[in-house]
Amino acid sequence: MKVAIPVWQDNVSSVLDFANKLLLVELENGVEIGRNEIVLPEQSGPERAAKLRQLGVNVIICGAVSRPLAYTLSSSGIEVLPFVTGSTEQILTAYKTGNLSLPEYALPGCWEGARRGFGRRRGRCGRRQ
Repeated sequence: MKVAIPVWQDNVSSVLDFANKLLLVELENGVEIGRNEIVLPEQSGPERAAKLRQLGVNVIICGAVSRPLAYTLSSSGIEVLPFVTGSTEQILTAYKTGNLSLPEYALPGCWEGARRGFGRRRGRCGRRQ
């Protein structure tokens, strides 16, 4: 399984759509077996989704993400875990141990249910309007 985390200064990048670096970690039975840093050029949402598919990404853990990009990624089989903040190492550990949903990893300003994904009639960070 390949897990991708957009990176900004050793932290989860605040917005996936504009991230220019990606940490790509390969896990086997919850154990890291490899990692790479990938430079992402400025791309449109569909181009970015195609690049992630090409890299074989199964899961992307990110901060904010636009609704169109989230839908494109999800519809192409990539699980999107949005509205996450923290250092990339903290977040990777939290993911591997099943603790990613803890409040300390929630992007500020997002309500608890926002990280379940995008739904109908939701605004900033998935908040119902």
